[in-house]
Amino acid sequence: MRINHNISALHGNNQLKINNNALDKSLERLSSGYRINRAADDAAGLAISRKMKTQIEGLEQSSRNASDGVSVIQTAEGALNEVNAMLQRMRELSVQAANGTNTAEDRLAIQKEINALNNEITRISTDTEFNTKPLLNGNLDCQSYSNTSDVEMISLSDNVDAKDYNFIITGDARQAVMTGMQLGGLSDQIADDQAGVININGIEIKINAGDTMEQVFEKLRGACDTMNIKVFAQVGTSVNPDYDGFAGYESGPIDNGSLVFMTKEYGSNQTIEMHCDNDKLSGLLGISSGGAKAIGVDAKATLGNGFSSTATASCSGNIITVTDGDGFEIKFKATPGAAKTAFTDQTVNNDGASITDGAGSDNVSITVLQAGPMDLQIGANEGQTMEVRIPRVDTYTLGTNIVNVCTQEGASSAISILSKAITMVTDIRAKLGAYQNRLEHAIANLDVGAENITEALSRIEDTDMAKEMSLFTQKNVLVQAGTAMLAQANQRPQNILSLLQS
Repeated sequence: MRINHNISALHGNNQLKINNNALDKSLERLSSGYRINRAADDAAGLAISRKMKTQIEGLEQSSRNASDGVSVIQTAEGALNEVNAMLQRMRELSVQAANGTNTAEDRLAIQKEINALNNEITRISTDTEFNTKPLLNGNLDCQSYSNTSDVEMISLSDNVDAKDYNFIITGDARQAVMTGMQLGGLSDQIADDQAGVININGIEIKINAGDTMEQVFEKLRGACDTMNIKVFAQVGTSVNPDYDGFAGYESGPIDNGSLVFMTKEYGSNQTIEMHCDNDKLSGLLGISSGGAKAIGVDAKATLGNGFSSTATASCSGNIITVTDGDGFEIKFKATPGAAKTAFTDQTVNNDGASITDGAGSDNVSITVLQAGPMDLQIGANEGQTMEVRIPRVDTYTLGTNIVNVCTQEGASSAISILSKAITMVTDIRAKLGAYQNRLEHAIANLDVGAENITEALSRIEDTDMAKEMSLFTQKNVLVQAGTAMLAQANQRPQNILSLLQS
């Protein structure tokens, strides 16, 4: 028996410390619910669980991203549904206008509704947005850059490669242009023997005796506006249709000027045909008694590098469409002057003949980039994205800007144009539907992935409450027993006093 060192008490104290530490950790795990509360609890487990936690949070956010993508697509598809409905209505109206039982006034009324529908298509293309991001103006399609501001790419199909495309515009598109009468002052009146009916593209405008020149001008302008024809007064001696606003013309004061009729759109399907039932009124208008006709001109283009040998270019007005096999298609819009004609101003002949092109051409280079489409982050890691392309949808890409049903021939042509436009919008809607289906599957996959990784994470970092409660009970008993035994061990040296007393 020893006095200086109570080995039994030391041993009991050490065991009590061990059990107390284990009891503290058990209490911590039970109260927090986590098996790992600090790196020392399980260093490897902590590293693995943090990586899993990052993956789970990324998957959950990616699922929300994909849901936002579905909302974007539904917004665009909803707008295109209305465009589709308007195109169907326009085609129905064109079929109606193509019937021979209609008068010119009937077709004019039909054209007014078509014009209104075209305006709404333009508005939808401009104003359809998601979170202030435009959807149908072409910003979400592959972008391109041109070496000239005279040429703009308006649409391209999905299988157009990102590279340079070169072509030469050999002829400008032109509007149909016709000059009319030399006007006097605003207050000058139509004489009794000058009264009559002016027929422009089948639409009759009645000019009454006593009408002032201002009233004649407003009658002509009101009727022509529904036919997509501009009417304005010529101040100078030449027409320059290359500039917006038509510098050199005024639509208000018409003193000492000539009336000019000009189609709003370009191309060979744009015509102005004018007749009059009064020779004196014809003379005032500056046209022959047999009438006059002006026809627009389509652009012309020759393909160069970047296009395959089987690619072909077709021109309608100032829209150049290049097609090739496997659905390859690019549409360009060439503004007047893209061919770099040898002159700036175009002299208008009073006989109503169409204006002629000048000589010259310009090499155009279009660089198509992959940048532009919306990339949706639908994965937890870098590069796990989905590309969404929504092409530009407006009256130019659809070709409905040139629809004119004021004549039976124009109405028949409009049926074909609108059928193609409907097919185009339907194809885009089908592609958007495929995007939505893909995203919905991606969302389901992301949610399942997050669920399974969460389950694995739970096994690493969560407390097994049943097992931990058993361990807590065991350590609690051992702490109580150790405390009692330590008290007994501390009493053992007192037995030596019994030996000394004896």
